[in-house]
Amino acid sequence: MRLIPIIILFIFCLPAIGFLLLVGKLFSKGKAAAWEGVVIDKGHVVKEKYDQDEILKTKRKKREHLYNIKVKLDNGEIHAIAVTPEMYEEIQVGDRLRKEKGSLWPKKV
Repeated sequence: MRLIPIIILFIFCLPAIGFLLLVGKLFSKGKAAAWEGVVIDKGHVVKEKYDQDEILKTKRKKREHLYNIKVKLDNGEIHAIAVTPEMYEEIQVGDRLRKEKGSLWPKKV
């Protein structure tokens, strides 16, 4: 009887803790990266989703806008980055970007 709460703890809490550790590791890895490069392409994708309204029995269409840019780094690699709509409008193809160690987003140089 005493083992049941411990077993339940392992079944439910350990996967959640593992997930949080993975997210933390990816977050810290992103902040530790530093690079510089030139914007070579911009992309905008619109995804359409249909939400079912249970009360009115209707389907509503939602649009989700996704913005990304491709940066050719100084070492020759091509890096794709998801950006906010504001950053997408501000940055043009040919602009130079720098992502400093410790920051989450690149900045226009």
